[in-house]
Amino acid sequence: MEPGATPEQIKEAWRDLVQVWHPDRFSGNDRLQQKAQEKLKDINQAYEKLRHHQDAAAARSTTGAAAATASYDPGYNGDEPEIDPLEILRQGVNAWNLWRKKYSNLRPNLQSANLNGMRLEGIDLREADLSSATLQDCDLYKANLSGATATAARLQRSDLSRALLLGINFRLADLSEADLSGADLSGALLTKCKLFGTNLVATNFRGADLSEASGLTAQQMSYTSTDQKTRLPAYL
Repeated sequence: MEPGATPEQIKEAWRDLVQVWHPDRFSGNDRLQQKAQEKLKDINQAYEKLRHHQDAAAARSTTGAAAATASYDPGYNGDEPEIDPLEILRQGVNAWNLWRKKYSNLRPNLQSANLNGMRLEGIDLREADLSSATLQDCDLYKANLSGATATAARLQRSDLSRALLLGINFRLADLSEADLSGADLSGALLTKCKLFGTNLVATNFRGADLSEASGLTAQQMSYTSTDQKTRLPAYL
């Protein structure tokens, strides 16, 4: 990358390299497959460092704005603010996470919400109701959706790499071509979900229920972590 590359350019370059070095491309050669896995690990580490560097630079350049955000108060009193969660979400991840921290006892209702293509890196969506929501092409890198309900949600091509998805309900969800590399889905429910072309490198499925999930291959699962409690489709 050239100095000054934008986050979008870095992400595009990362995706290109992941496609080039994805272990599935070397399924007939164990030696090359191992080499690809090592190369992919280096690529992911480099991507992580670049993102961290950009996040730190952005934080330094917006110190004043960050200070103002730190005192953010949506102006609601009591335990149940009368507001559409989407209104907070449109103000950005920082505003949302602060709102969630203030009202941590609430379960945000985002049923059928259209979040298509939104940048939601590091967002706190724990226990949110995302049933039938549209999250196609969403950037949910390192997001926390543990305990969320995302039944029948559409997440095609979404970036859920390194996301925390403990116990999430993905029943009937479409995760085709999504990136779940490095995500933790321990105890997740993925029955009857679609996983066609999903990136599952270093994905944790310990205790997860993948019964009746479609689109999975033995090759995909060979890069994941499972245990005796993991339930796989009958065709694997």
